[in-house]
Amino acid sequence: MTYDQLVAFLAVAGEGTFSAASARLHKSQPAVSKLVRNLERELGIELFDRREYRATLTDAGRLFHERAAAVIEGTEALRSFGMRLSGKVEPIVRLAVDAVTPLGPIMDIFRGLQARHPLVRIELGTERLAGTADALREDRADLAVATKLGIDGSAVEAARFCDVRVIPVARFDHPLATSGAPIPPALLRAHAQIILRDSARASASPSLNVLEGGLRWTVTDVAAKKEVILAGMGWGGLPEHVAAGALAAGELVALQVPEFEADTMELFVIRRRDRPHGVVAQALWEALGRCGHGAGAPAADGKAPRRRRTG
Repeated sequence: MTYDQLVAFLAVAGEGTFSAASARLHKSQPAVSKLVRNLERELGIELFDRREYRATLTDAGRLFHERAAAVIEGTEALRSFGMRLSGKVEPIVRLAVDAVTPLGPIMDIFRGLQARHPLVRIELGTERLAGTADALREDRADLAVATKLGIDGSAVEAARFCDVRVIPVARFDHPLATSGAPIPPALLRAHAQIILRDSARASASPSLNVLEGGLRWTVTDVAAKKEVILAGMGWGGLPEHVAAGALAAGELVALQVPEFEADTMELFVIRRRDRPHGVVAQALWEALGRCGHGAGAPAADGKAPRRRRTG
């Protein structure tokens, strides 16, 4: 039994198909199939039922999966510990953040890392909705700051980062801004809602605060969304820290939309359990986690957090 065999087995179990596992592991599909077949032959059991399109775990496979995941997690934790003991500094650290993430605290952390490790390259990528889950799963990011949308909780470690309030807004002279409150759903649907497009490759995640049956325009980043709304082209939700200046200046007004969940989005710093983490990635993980330390940590705008409604 080898490490590569266990990794291939876990990848197939997690992705559901050998082709998806091969893409995740950057190996050919025959190579992944051979690793799993050799593992089954050595163990003398069938780990997968291959009669359907998706490779589903057999009863023995499910029991073996629990032990295999623990072994890989322990191996990677030991490898990370050894890297830290040796003082090995990785050349690149990649952080993916959800588009609504306030970047101020992250820039402060980056400045500290740059001072201590000036030769390490930091790659900061912006994702939307379930796209951060893709970035972690596909090894395009070492860590992520995001909601837990699309994240397999059993495969990651997560620590609270901050709360971000998202509020529906429109330009001060938009018809919705002068229609009174609360705004009837029929009137909302008559005007374009500006929404962020999910950056996940094949997302089945639910849309957040998207009014069903209404006219929609899509954008790919929060800055563009704000500019479209400021131009009076529609209405939509913006993180409060992004909208604050325009709200204070009277350029934007907050809308009263009962259907809009305008409380908070909880953001977490997240990393995979089955990957080693070098010195700088570990330092970044700890620093990001300290931002949200304690249940009473401030929201992104420094105010006490409000919790998302349920029901």
